Amino acid sequence: MFCKYLALLAVSGALTLHAQVTPLRDGWAGSTLNQQASRASAPAAKSDGRQIAVFSGDTIIPQFVDGDGWKTSITLVNLESRAVTARVFFFQDDGTDLLVDVAGLGVVRGVELAFQSAGSLTFETTGTARSLASGWARLDKSTGDTIAGMAIFRQRVDGRPDQEAVVPIVNQFSTQFVLLYDNTAFTTAVALANPSGRAVSFPVNIRNEEGAIVDRQTLSLPAFGHTAFTTPDTWRATAGRRGSIEFNTAGVGIGALGLRFGQSAFTSFHALENVKWVQNP
Repeated sequence: MFCKYLALLAVSGALTLHAQVTPLRDGWAGSTLNQQASRASAPAAKSDGRQIAVFSGDTIIPQFVDGDGWKTSITLVNLESRAVTARVFFFQDDGTDLLVDVAGLGVVRGVELAFQSAGSLTFETTGTARSLASGWARLDKSTGDTIAGMAIFRQRVDGRPDQEAVVPIVNQFSTQFVLLYDNTAFTTAVALANPSGRAVSFPVNIRNEEGAIVDRQTLSLPAFGHTAFTTPDTWRATAGRRGSIEFNTAGVGIGALGLRFGQSAFTSFHALENVKWVQNP
């Protein structure tokens, strides 16, 4: 469930010329997703070196919320020169199906997507549920086709403008990656998703601005599981401070996202890869 602090703070499935989205109500095929997770662990970049790289393995939406004033929209585009199909599945924190009300489709466990060449589409949840549901989503592709996009989660509170943040679709981080934290005038939160069909555990080092390790912890996620938490609640050493959080996920593919909250506004930020830090004893 989305942590308590965060809780306080469409083209809706219509057929278009270039893309189509239809509901999936019969649950997800765990074995299929597990096979896709294995194939996506070492994706090939599709970039000429001068542009932002989009990877065929970008399949994980690390944070997905709906209800109690929150809604999420997902926009996707087919970067191939041929028609492709894909599916998006929604998961709760414990790895079971997350049922969401998608505008124009009703309550579903996922959606089926069909793109023509260069086609794009957007679908969004209604946000009408009274209670907040939190989890993650996975873009499931039967081939290495490159489908890019983003999710946007939005909060509506009476008497003030809507607030929203972009959630990038990311690859599985299977080596070492870093998220920055700033808990001075802000609060930093972390969202993590396990896209594999087995439970995973991985060590985490929390560093201050000088690079010294001030705390350590091992995090665990169930198969297809998810968690979201504020860093001061999880690691007291980060309260009122800035620094970095080092995730050592060798052999484990994890989707990760940072979230930054002020008094009313919020945003998201990427994990950093290609870390060459020497592990302290």
